[in-house]
Amino acid sequence: MIVIYQYDASTKKLTGTDVVADDYELKANETTIVCPDGLYEPSFDEQANAWKGITKEEWEAKHPQQPVKPSPTVEAMNALGQQLVQGKAESDKTNKNFEQQIEDLTQSVNMLGQMIAKTQGGTK
Repeated sequence: MIVIYQYDASTKKLTGTDVVADDYELKANETTIVCPDGLYEPSFDEQANAWKGITKEEWEAKHPQQPVKPSPTVEAMNALGQQLVQGKAESDKTNKNFEQQIEDLTQSVNMLGQMIAKTQGGTK
């Protein structure tokens, strides 16, 4: 089995690949010459019998990325997510305060209980 590379008749740009039997006869616009990895917009140069193309940097310069503006729905979801995180942080802080108050009250009740026990123990 061999890999063949197919290219457009007029632009010579790579259009696909295929795996064929070893005895396959190439058709027009097909080659077994491997298209190198990392080649952008590859096209086949029949006279040089080689693949030509551009670098990643050249491709990126030709196709600049436009910043994507989130949709109103996405912006609303982001705002709700931020509110949720803020609410959770406030809730955690409140819970921590309540836990401290419960701890303080528990200690006070224990001390009061000890004082009562001493008082009752001393009156007998």
